[in-house]
Amino acid sequence: MSIKFSKTLLMSGNDFPITTSITLHHPTVEEILALDNGTCPDQTYWRYVQIILADPYANMVMLDDMGKNYLEASPYEVFSLQWDNYMKNYTENKELYDTYSFHPLNDISNALQFFIKEKHCFLKGVYKDGAAGFYDKNDITCQINQEVFQYIYEWVKEINKIDYSEQIKPADENARLVLIDDMRNKIKRARRKKKTDEDDSYNYLGNIMSAVSFCGNGFLTPFNLSHCKIYWLNEALTVSNKKSNANHILDGLYHGTIRSKDINKKELDWIK
Repeated sequence: MSIKFSKTLLMSGNDFPITTSITLHHPTVEEILALDNGTCPDQTYWRYVQIILADPYANMVMLDDMGKNYLEASPYEVFSLQWDNYMKNYTENKELYDTYSFHPLNDISNALQFFIKEKHCFLKGVYKDGAAGFYDKNDITCQINQEVFQYIYEWVKEINKIDYSEQIKPADENARLVLIDDMRNKIKRARRKKKTDEDDSYNYLGNIMSAVSFCGNGFLTPFNLSHCKIYWLNEALTVSNKKSNANHILDGLYHGTIRSKDINKKELDWIK
């Protein structure tokens, strides 16, 4: 099933209802900064994004350990498996978790809740055909099946302008296995890194806020940034980069350092 949210809808900043009880929420920078009342809300936010996207590519090692081919897995299947793994972890360490009044599923529940306007408390169930599903324990008519999840997935992907085009596509089975081994080694190296090592991905949101505030068109500043929708923030940077690139090309054409036949005319149309 292919789902595409129009740019007009995303630019409106409006929430989007997908069922009578589930409305997709478009968060603001202020809402993101309020997460956990912590010093690094970026980390919490990107953890929520990664949980919802449940990218089979990023989880290829986990899937391989389970005897599954990541190329044949859907985000919904990975999301469901993550839920099972969190629940298994809780069951195996129940006494410890209960001591701290913490449940591993809180992360998944909070991630879902952050991008859904209504308040729900989802549990996992199974449909008659064996397919996994999620339902609100206070209203079993409110359900997330594969189709509903696809809307949530695409929404989170679109408002954050996530691009998977650079993911490696293995040519054959041998290449797939080599890629998995490389990813496994990458994960091991990451675990050996010192805790003081800085992960640039957690600064991504702050970097965008800084860029559009101080190098943008002047409409977004530190004084009004908190009310900005997350798509607006990402789109502001995208448009700024496109316009800057077009200006450099035109400057090169004007000074004769670039020949017109050597450029891609589409790069000059920075509006699209």
